[in-house]
Amino acid sequence: MKISNKFKNISKAFVAAITISVALSACSKRDNPEPIPAAVLSVVNASPSVKELDFIIGNQRLNVDPFKFGTKLNYVALYPGFSRISITERGKQVFLLSKDQAYQSGKYYSTFLIDTGTNKSFLTVVDKLDSPATDTKAKVRFLNLSPDAPALILTVKGATTDLFTNKAYKDFTPFTDVEPGDNISFDIKDNTTKAVLTTLAAGKLEKGKFYTIYAKGYKNKPDADPLKFGANIYFAQ
Repeated sequence: MKISNKFKNISKAFVAAITISVALSACSKRDNPEPIPAAVLSVVNASPSVKELDFIIGNQRLNVDPFKFGTKLNYVALYPGFSRISITERGKQVFLLSKDQAYQSGKYYSTFLIDTGTNKSFLTVVDKLDSPATDTKAKVRFLNLSPDAPALILTVKGATTDLFTNKAYKDFTPFTDVEPGDNISFDIKDNTTKAVLTTLAAGKLEKGKFYTIYAKGYKNKPDADPLKFGANIYFAQ
């Protein structure tokens, strides 16, 4: 497909057309087309940079507001197969990074923009959001997306057992059970020294919800720098 020279926002009609029934026609020419479940994608900017960006799928701009460091774009449905994902500087037409990414029908994905400069890349992971209706736990996973951080530990603050250990840059974990609660905080530690590098402020974890925690920024930046080491948490939506 030829890329137009002017990007457009993904319209509500485009999203609605493939999300209302969460199924697509396999082939309009068939008498009885088989439904094909959509692929579903969320996007996170974990690239420690002050630049404002746009995230592009094909020739459609996904974001309305600037796609800045720490920004998350909620799930949208995609036609299954290969989609070209790209970033540009805000409002510009030149691709800074592009990749043809495969998305399978019926699966949920998160694509993370990581690193900076010539090392900038996309990291795509499958979101396994399968949980029985009777589940009484919250689900948490962890990604180390800080380019200069050591291997990391994630632990519930005050717990005697770590959730995840020895997670190097670009490592990610599956979702694991965590007790829900109204006032849960997490520590991220250096895997070697066990020193706490950052703490996520206490918040509510709800049973049956899927939470992603990712380390971001540069460990060697001072506290006043907006690109300093830290962490974000969000739940699937």
